[in-house]
Amino acid sequence: MLHYILGGLVARIRVKREVRLSPEQAAELYRGHYGKHHFPHLVAHMSSGPVVALVLAANNCVNKWRTLMGPARVVEAQAYWPDSLRACYGHRTKYGDYFNALHGSENHAEALREIHFFFPTMIVGPMLRQWQIGDYIQRNITPTLAPALTALAHKRPAEPIVWLADYLKSHNPNGPELAPRAEEFTEEARCRTPQPSEESLAK
Repeated sequence: MLHYILGGLVARIRVKREVRLSPEQAAELYRGHYGKHHFPHLVAHMSSGPVVALVLAANNCVNKWRTLMGPARVVEAQAYWPDSLRACYGHRTKYGDYFNALHGSENHAEALREIHFFFPTMIVGPMLRQWQIGDYIQRNITPTLAPALTALAHKRPAEPIVWLADYLKSHNPNGPELAPRAEEFTEEARCRTPQPSEESLAK
């Protein structure tokens, strides 16, 4: 896990991916721009070469990253925020002023959508402090793992990884509780022919 300091933003890069978007994927990613005059040029530009997608983690990360990037329009960034990333790396073209080199989610909901767009299997959760991680390990992992490792040391099986996996599976404290099995009928009970009652014989 890497830590980067960019203009006062201390962020962890949780995951990184380089990908080349198809025009359809670029249109889906920037669907909020649909109907605007620059939308076709934006889609063509974003699908013209590889892009690097990053998931950053920091407190108030969305707002801090957007401040660091600067305004979406390059001319505005260069005029009023000359030290912003878009002022430094964005460029204007005859097609518009939105080739600003960087993208940032507008809010938390959009961040979740865009993370799952590039990383469909990623689970997004809140950042934990170091003491919270240690507390979680002590409460939820150590009570199960410590006895398993102790038993493994005494048993010394030929396949320790397989043995440990089977042990943890059979001693899973969060496993489902199975209902007690109903008593099976004996062969004699299943094959017994019902006998008529005395009342039915009297009739």
